[in-house]
Amino acid sequence: MSAGTGWNGPLEFGSSLSLWGQLKETIVPVVTYWVWVLFAFATFCLAIILDSGFKDAITLVFFAGGTFVAVAFGQLCAFLRIRTWIMLSLGAASWAFFFLFLLAGGSALMESDVIAALLISIFFLGPVAWTGGLWSLETNRTLWSTWLPLVFTVGAVLVWAEGKGKVADWEAGNKWAVWDFASLAMFIPSVGLFLLYLVSRETHRLAMWKRGPTAPLLPSQQERGVSRPRITFLGLVLLAGMAVVVAGATAVIAPYLWRTGPDDNGQGPETHAPSQQERNQSDADARANPGDGSPLDGADLPDGVKELVQKGGEAAKKASGTICSVLSILILATIGALLAYRPLKRLVVVRHLREPLWDVTGAARIDQCWRLVEIALGDAGITPLPGEDATGLARRAGPVLQKLSPVEVHGLEDVAEVADRVRFGLGIGPEDVAVVERFSKWVLDTVWERLDDKAQVAAMYRGV
Repeated sequence: MSAGTGWNGPLEFGSSLSLWGQLKETIVPVVTYWVWVLFAFATFCLAIILDSGFKDAITLVFFAGGTFVAVAFGQLCAFLRIRTWIMLSLGAASWAFFFLFLLAGGSALMESDVIAALLISIFFLGPVAWTGGLWSLETNRTLWSTWLPLVFTVGAVLVWAEGKGKVADWEAGNKWAVWDFASLAMFIPSVGLFLLYLVSRETHRLAMWKRGPTAPLLPSQQERGVSRPRITFLGLVLLAGMAVVVAGATAVIAPYLWRTGPDDNGQGPETHAPSQQERNQSDADARANPGDGSPLDGADLPDGVKELVQKGGEAAKKASGTICSVLSILILATIGALLAYRPLKRLVVVRHLREPLWDVTGAARIDQCWRLVEIALGDAGITPLPGEDATGLARRAGPVLQKLSPVEVHGLEDVAEVADRVRFGLGIGPEDVAVVERFSKWVLDTVWERLDDKAQVAAMYRGV
């Protein structure tokens, strides 16, 4: 439950957050889920269009309308506090009507592509989509809501594989043949969005729990900065790396979990026990070509098992090149982002604090300059204490800076005095902005020049 009140929805009437504040907290999971659904449906449409052209365009249009309208309807019901059992009953009634319609002779109308697409979109696909939209905002229903985008993602991969003849290769024993660059491009981003959606839902749940009426400690003010639950850029990079690992492991394992024998209708890859003549021929081939480099050469295994293992090895050799190349590129990109993120962020932040990229007010400019001083002092190992004013930080920094270098850091006390005066609303003097701009840059440059190479590298990777 979101806050111990028996309600699972995205809004909590007893929360210490305002209604507008709760809506802002809900924006992230809503947008993330929509981005995932749009991406999954777009890949599904692209796979069908590339396979069969635009002859199914009308059907896809109806499917798009049924999906997106139903998702929006489900999320609206979540905001309106419509109970889950009501939505499930409505969906069951919709499916029952659709199947009764077919049994009553409606299948004749389904011969028209337009009518068939319209009815399927409303009465069959609609309940799946609106329950997904409802559960995308209900607590403890997160995994249930993933069914809709995952169906489109898996459908896109299978349509693409079948259109390219990959299924026949898979049935012949090349299990990894279903994967190529296009299918991985459909699958891996969807896994990444899946993980991002789970994180956004957990962040929203935590924010609602902390502000709920039964929270153990009600905060006196809204959390900001590092105390506020949020998804950082570094977290996104780590999440992308996790998505690559999860998607890669799934791509390797999944083809071996699909059907490899005849189905109930007798269709599928045919299997039969080798005859005595075939076994003799196999033994003769083995004697004629001993030691092909396989670790199972000479092992006392049945011929069928040996053949299966050999085919698996050949399939692995064919598919490993593509998968390993894609994974290598993504892993290298992830490592590069991890190495470059903080230095690049520092360069942009310091550049903006020294010379603002857009016009700011005088009070905001003084705050920026003091932030520049805090970065410089942080590089020297002096970080602000909770609730500490600028003057107190400057007073603590004095002895440390004297040990760092005999060169005096001019203007630190002057900048701190102006920063405190502006922070406490005591006004801005005519020369205050010019003074803090000049001396804040002096503090930053003086401290940076006194750091050795190791300290400068550490400062570049320090969070600012």
